[in-house]
Amino acid sequence: MSRNAAPRWHTPPDSAKARDSKNAGQFVNLRPTQGEANHMDPSDDHDPSAVVAQAARSPTRRRLLTLLASLPAAAAGNPAMSVSAEATLYGSSSEPIIDLFLAFEALLAKHEAALWRCDRREAWLQSELDYPRVPLPTPAGSPIRYAADAETVDQHVPPGRRRYRLQQVLHHRQQAWERGARACGVTRAQEQEAALAEAVYTAAETLLGTPATTLTEIRFKLLVLLATQDPGEAFRDASPWRELHLILTDVSAQAALI
Repeated sequence: MSRNAAPRWHTPPDSAKARDSKNAGQFVNLRPTQGEANHMDPSDDHDPSAVVAQAARSPTRRRLLTLLASLPAAAAGNPAMSVSAEATLYGSSSEPIIDLFLAFEALLAKHEAALWRCDRREAWLQSELDYPRVPLPTPAGSPIRYAADAETVDQHVPPGRRRYRLQQVLHHRQQAWERGARACGVTRAQEQEAALAEAVYTAAETLLGTPATTLTEIRFKLLVLLATQDPGEAFRDASPWRELHLILTDVSAQAALI
């Protein structure tokens, strides 16, 4: 099962401005003040349910909610609550996949909360310390381009003092960013998010590897498969994703009649 493990914070917002080279590597105290800490509500780190009510940010959870909303058996009010109630009802039986689905859904909620914490802390860090990048030489009148790694500097700047200077400035800024990320909790939040993302996929693999014996169990397996593996709208009409969506619709309709 594929995993997208690329760091989420390596692309800065368009509005980020590069610092003047004389300020490169300048480190400010990035531990939140008491007022900022209260605003950030660190208790969220220990209570993921406190932020699950925010907009769905986890791609897997978003796909799952979209799938649930499109099914004929989905409740008009809240499809996620509908399937949770259904899974809880069936969970009183001896069907192991139902329990595995409830565990999978709980991990998705925790992962969504972890992503929200990452976004909030990264935004706060960027407000205190500009993203580590340097402006590349550009012709007069051309838009400013930036490099966030030494390889990009090498590609666009000829060997010499200017390239060396840009690489040094970038290196100092990257070090300052890493120190700031550790100080304000970004690094810890990213590690937690990555661990939860891995746990989500592990839970999905466990569920998909468990034999299904009822239509309800097959339905939950299809939901998890499409939530974790569906490549998106661009491939919705391509095989086998089109057929899998059709099968899910058919199975859901039949399961609703039982």
